[in-house]
Amino acid sequence: VRTINRLISSLPGTWAGEGEPADCGDYDYCIGNPYGFGWAVKGGFTSEKTDTMPASLSVDPWYKEPDTRSGEAPEALKGTLTVTGLTSGASYDIYRWDTVESAFVEYDDDHKRTTFDATDETYVFADDLGILSNGTTYYEAVKSA
Repeated sequence: VRTINRLISSLPGTWAGEGEPADCGDYDYCIGNPYGFGWAVKGGFTSEKTDTMPASLSVDPWYKEPDTRSGEAPEALKGTLTVTGLTSGASYDIYRWDTVESAFVEYDDDHKRTTFDATDETYVFADDLGILSNGTTYYEAVKSA
């Protein structure tokens, strides 16, 4: 796995045509243009009810996903969430939402994936529910109430 740290404005590449790699300019990696999407989130989400913990999501396979715009069927990607900044002995919840409407709003048992007691400052959660490659999924790790 390779972490890329660049301004999101530097990510678009130039589309080279069907079946051809994009021209990424001076970089090894880029986001397809005009049909690529990238997100940059800095900071956490905080509400009156929760304390949000820093978390990062990795997906497998990370190097390729089906081209659903060309008719390929979507596939389930494996998601692994790494939560950091934990206090040993404290209890935390991981929530997952698969719609924009419910994300960061519905903190209920239907959206809670797991509760754990931290034994270290980092916790790794391998989600057994797939993340559809043509869908949207959000995670949040919060200190248990």
